[in-house]
Amino acid sequence: MTEPFDPQAAADAALERVLASQWHGMPAVVLRSPPGAGKTGVAQRVALQSATMLDQRCMVVTQTNEQAFDLTRRLAGNAQSLPIHLFARRGLTLPADVASLPNLVVVHDVPSLPQQPSITIGNAAKWSWIQTAESCFDVQIVDEAFQLPDYRFQLISNLAPRHVLIGDPGQIDPFVNCEIERWRCDPAGPQVSCPAALVKRHPSVLQLDLPVSRRLNADTVSLVQPAFYPDMPFRAMSQDRSVHFSVAGIMPFDAALDSVAAGSSIVMVELPAQITGEADGELAQELVDSIARLLRRRAWMSDDGQVLEVTPDKIGVVCAHVSQVNALRERLRPEMAGVFVETANRFQGIERSFMFVHHPLSGRADATAFHLDAGRLCVMLSRHRIGCWVFGRQGIDQQLIRFSPAGDRALGIDDDPEYRGWRAHLTFMAALARAGRVFPAVNGLVPLPSY
Repeated sequence: MTEPFDPQAAADAALERVLASQWHGMPAVVLRSPPGAGKTGVAQRVALQSATMLDQRCMVVTQTNEQAFDLTRRLAGNAQSLPIHLFARRGLTLPADVASLPNLVVVHDVPSLPQQPSITIGNAAKWSWIQTAESCFDVQIVDEAFQLPDYRFQLISNLAPRHVLIGDPGQIDPFVNCEIERWRCDPAGPQVSCPAALVKRHPSVLQLDLPVSRRLNADTVSLVQPAFYPDMPFRAMSQDRSVHFSVAGIMPFDAALDSVAAGSSIVMVELPAQITGEADGELAQELVDSIARLLRRRAWMSDDGQVLEVTPDKIGVVCAHVSQVNALRERLRPEMAGVFVETANRFQGIERSFMFVHHPLSGRADATAFHLDAGRLCVMLSRHRIGCWVFGRQGIDQQLIRFSPAGDRALGIDDDPEYRGWRAHLTFMAALARAGRVFPAVNGLVPLPSY
C-alpha cells in the first residue's frame, strides 16, 4: 500500500539533502525550485550552516539590490549575534529598516571583506568588480541563479572554490543585450543561464529539486506544473487558502469572482476578439473595474490560518509590456493606490494574495517569441497565493494554432524555446477550457452564469 504523500516531510528531506551536500564538500550543487518553494529560505540555511557550523566564509550573490536587501533582512533576523556583511557600492541608499539592523556591517571594498567565518551578501554586478586570482571565500551561493547568464557567472565564479546555484528554471531566461549568433549552437554558451550551462559542461554535477511549492495551492499546481515544468514534478503544501465575500454577487464580473471563491484558483475572462496591439484601453479599464468589484464585495481571505480583509496591497497586476503597465496605472482610482502593477520581469520573486494578469498574446495579430515565452507566462501565473484572473481577447487558442512554431533549432541544441513557450500556452489554455474556467465577455462585460 502506497504511503500518503506528506508535503512537509518531502520538503524537509529535500532541505536535508542540500545541507548534507555541504558537509560532504560537494564542489557544485544545482538546486531547481518550483515557484514559491522557499528557495531563498534554503539559501539562508545553507549560508548559516556554512558560517556557524562549518566555519566557512560564505558569499551570497543576488541579482538586484532589492533582493540583497531582502536577504539581508532575513539573515540578520535569523543570525542572532552573527554579523551580516552587505557588500555594496559607496553612496548606495539603504532602506531605513536595513540600515538600522544591529548586526549589519556595510562593506565597500575588497580589503574590508571579512577574513573570518562570515556571511557577505551582494549583487552580481558588485561582485564582478573584484579582480583577484585568489579565492576570497570558501563557498558561493547564487540566489535566483537561473536569472544570471553564464558570462556574468564566469566573472565571479573564481571568488570561491565551491558553488551552490539555487533558482527556478521556469522563470524568464536571462536578458542579454548583444548579438549571440556565434554562440547559438553552444548549449553552454555565455548567454545561457549559469545553472544550465554548468550542467551542460559538467553533467555529473549534483542536481537536486525542491518537491513542494509553499505558495501555490494544489489547484494552481495542477495547471502550472504540466504546462511549465513537465520534467520537474512537484506538489503543493497542504494549506488553508480561500476567499469569501460579505456581499452577494449581482454584477457581471461576479461570476469570475465566485468561481475563484468556489475553488478555481485560476480563471480567464475573455473580451470580444479585437486586434489592439500592445496597449488595450478597454481591457485595462475592464481589469481595473474588476479590481474595484473585488474590493466592493468586502472580500475576506483565509491564508494559512489567518483571516484578513482583502485590501489593495494584497492585489497585484502583471503585464508583458511597460505600455500596458502605464495604461493600468493611470486608470487606478485613488483608493486603489496599494495595488502593485508591474511587468513580469519586475514581478519575479514577488507574490500577492490575488493577481490580475494581462495575457501577453491578447489583442495581437501575431505570436512572436517574446509573447510566447514560457518563462514570462509562468511568472504571471505563479505570483498568487489564493486567486488569479487572466484577462485577454477571445481567439488566443486559434491564434496559437495559426502561429505554431516552425521547429527550427540550432545545430547541437535540443531545446526549442519558441516551441516550449507555444506548448506551454496551448496546454494552459486547453486546461482552462476543459475545466470550464473561461468566462466570455459580451461588450466588455462578463455575463452571469445560467443556473
